[in-house]
Amino acid sequence: MQEQPDEETGKPPTKRALTTQKRRKQIVQTAAACFIEQGFHQTSIRDIAKRAGISLGNLYNHFSSKTDLIAEIAVLEADDLALVDDILSGDGAVQDILARFIAAHFNDLSKPENAVLTAEITSEAMRNPLIAKPFAQNRKRLTGQLEKVLRSPALNYPEDTSEIAELILTLVESTAVRAAFEPGRRQEATLGALQSSVCRLVGLSD
Repeated sequence: MQEQPDEETGKPPTKRALTTQKRRKQIVQTAAACFIEQGFHQTSIRDIAKRAGISLGNLYNHFSSKTDLIAEIAVLEADDLALVDDILSGDGAVQDILARFIAAHFNDLSKPENAVLTAEITSEAMRNPLIAKPFAQNRKRLTGQLEKVLRSPALNYPEDTSEIAELILTLVESTAVRAAFEPGRRQEATLGALQSSVCRLVGLSD
């Protein structure tokens, strides 16, 4: 979670504000760990406070509900996407950019803990629009970056790039989650097949 300037003054955050940001990040990371281990509905606010080593009242000073906590996880996800943004906005051949992007996103999503958390969040997002919105914004941001790559003159892509960008993301995400839940799967082989498939999909040789 990046240090945010004061919204009113635009100045760097004060020491107190930094302490608050640090505590909020600790609570969110603790909540994520609990959701991964116990599930969203099996985890209580009291469980999170106890594991974070703070009082229940202190936790409520920062977050009013589990919904607020899981929505804040989207903020951490947005920070994590900075690396992927750098890859997609970097220089180089389209094929190389796509390969690096797929590798980074696949390797992150295929970590068992991330796959479990994604499953928990997805299931709650389908029931609660307040949870779905920030994660949808993150996905839209990622799709937009990918579209820019697909509009490269090297591809001369005739179709709607938004649809193909969504398809590529779906392929990466679904393949990564499947790999996470199949421990015996050869990750490198799966990643290589995924990269080759995407290249063929957009009209590039692999």
